[in-house]
Amino acid sequence: MTPRAPAAGGPFRPEPAARRGGVSRRRAGAGRTLRVALFSAPLLAVLGASVLLPALYNALLAFRRYDAMDDAWRFVGAGNFARLVAAPAFWNSLGVTAIWVAGNVAMQLSLGLAVALSLNAVTRPRAFYSAVVMVPWVSSFVIVAIVFLWLYHPELGALNDMLRRLGLIATPIAWLASPELAQFSLMLANTWKFFPIVAITLFAGLQAIPREVMEAASIDGAGRIATLRRVVLPMLSPSIATAVLLSMIWSFNAFTLPIIMTGGGPLRATEVIGLYIYKLAFDRFDFGLAAAASLLLFLVILCITLVYLRLADPAREGR
Repeated sequence: MTPRAPAAGGPFRPEPAARRGGVSRRRAGAGRTLRVALFSAPLLAVLGASVLLPALYNALLAFRRYDAMDDAWRFVGAGNFARLVAAPAFWNSLGVTAIWVAGNVAMQLSLGLAVALSLNAVTRPRAFYSAVVMVPWVSSFVIVAIVFLWLYHPELGALNDMLRRLGLIATPIAWLASPELAQFSLMLANTWKFFPIVAITLFAGLQAIPREVMEAASIDGAGRIATLRRVVLPMLSPSIATAVLLSMIWSFNAFTLPIIMTGGGPLRATEVIGLYIYKLAFDRFDFGLAAAASLLLFLVILCITLVYLRLADPAREGR
């Protein structure tokens, strides 16, 4: 005999436990979301005030020009961009920046890989050597600039003195006064400043390579060079991609070392795009043109980064 359903107004039937559990989980999830939003709100507010608002203000200035006669900003549309494209100094700074970025990425990656392989081979005092390697990275730009200005000094510099003692040069070399040598000399200083973070990034990737893979390559008779080319570098490619991207962005944004060590000279040979924008804004007081140049720089970095990430992402190769 089947049980009869309770009549209206009958005894209360409790809600199933599964349904109560689902409601409790939804309430707990909503509570966690609210707590995350509350804790993130101050950070988002600071980021918005310090990053988003200046970026929007810069974008507005890029389409305006200050009229000193009327003490007012005039909307000029794409006029600033047209003036920028027509300026030879802008194209010179782009060319200098392209050479600067390529040279810095190549030197930082080469030196960083050599240091990372050396750290990976060390076992006992590895923490000490890692701390020593990070000294240039934690040093301020001013200290790095002063050290290399002393090294490059034509008469009192240690570099010329060492080269003369070795008999490699007969007369002192003005490293920062020659258009042919100034940019390369700056690259060396910038590489010394930034290579530690590249080295640590690659060292972390080397630590993630399983030891069994290296032992298998050794058992198969592969030498050190063959193991590096066919085993280590392919497995290290994600770390290399990250290091190259970071080095490239830092090089595009270079400003402090060029302005301290050369000021963009000689003959604009070291006037990278960041220094060119600074001179437009604070030497010529053409803030609209400087804003247009910085906006173009942002778009160039964004496009290069997106293209590089697409080419460097192994997950896209089969698509």
